[in-house]
Amino acid sequence: MTDPLLRVPFAAPLLGEEEVTAVTEVLRSGWIGTGAVARDTERLLTRYLNVEHALLLNSGTAALHLALLTLGVGPGHEVIVPTVTFTASAATVVHAGATPVLVDVEPHRLTVDVEQVRRHITARTRAVMAVHFAGRMADVRALRALCDEHGLALIEDSAHALPAERDGATPGRLADAAAFSFFVTKPLTSAEGGLLVCHRADLAAEARVLSAHGIDRDAFARHHGGRAPHYDVVAAGMKYNMPDVTAAILRCQLERSDALRERRRAIAERYAKGLAPTRLLLPPADTTDDASSWYLYVVQVPRGVDRDHLADRLRARGIGTSVHFRPLHQFSYYRDQLPSAAAAFPVADGSYPRLLSLPIFPAMSDEDVQAVIDALSDELRQAVGRS
Repeated sequence: MTDPLLRVPFAAPLLGEEEVTAVTEVLRSGWIGTGAVARDTERLLTRYLNVEHALLLNSGTAALHLALLTLGVGPGHEVIVPTVTFTASAATVVHAGATPVLVDVEPHRLTVDVEQVRRHITARTRAVMAVHFAGRMADVRALRALCDEHGLALIEDSAHALPAERDGATPGRLADAAAFSFFVTKPLTSAEGGLLVCHRADLAAEARVLSAHGIDRDAFARHHGGRAPHYDVVAAGMKYNMPDVTAAILRCQLERSDALRERRRAIAERYAKGLAPTRLLLPPADTTDDASSWYLYVVQVPRGVDRDHLADRLRARGIGTSVHFRPLHQFSYYRDQLPSAAAAFPVADGSYPRLLSLPIFPAMSDEDVQAVIDALSDELRQAVGRS
């Protein structure tokens, strides 16, 4: 639920009668668990992403965990992860029994620094996690070449990038496995949900079994078509499946994905034009070979301006904001548990106090966007005058 005191919340989903109808149809079908709707949505997603296999799950975190497990990441292994990311990127490595190795990011775009990855490869490195940030892709072509050179797996954390493109590559096309999120704020939403994609049938099959308790046949197969209810447990699996009732929402979102992305892009263009006179460092603009999903619109405030005070002032004026992300090495758990957290992260540490994420979601009106521009520009003038 959005804050009723905010004129423009930080984020809100764009849902319509299509989603209401689709969910109602599932509720009336007699089967609301994982079944035909989820399988059909997976089929549509494989085509949309141009990948071989897609598995709907209950979260992007589940997708990352299964990617690691099916690629053989486990105890004694290291996985290189950028420090500017949500905790799930590194936490799933811990859950797989391996050790996250944190590295710094590129200036401005804040995606993983390929040269930092190269410097941190050891004999224990098993995989590299390319985290796409705010909708803009990491350099997956360079990372793919680096991983191939060293015999490493490449995993994409694509929670922010659906759709996006960089140097002719789209999310999931070059990686061994890629994870997507359909959380309520994401470019496409199912309220909660995720997706694992890959190009190998054996990995996809293993992930599907692991996602459903390690049982060799899912519940829909056991209870439909007159099949025998008996099954075997072939692995100590998890409960990670997405039910039809949420897959129905996602299928509707996918059908109008182009319109949703176009609206986000239009808002980003309005921000770029309206905020150009300020001293903000704005996100990179789209080019023909580098296009964002515009999941987030992350600016960096001028040096000397108190970011948190600015956010409080905007909230007082009815504008919601957020911060993406506090670097992982600054959190107590990672600082205490990971040797790599003691390293120097000049880009991440220098950027974090200045990061501010502005509202950008398809339900915003042009008047909402202008309200954000006007309030932020006014508060910046006052803040710069005081500094």
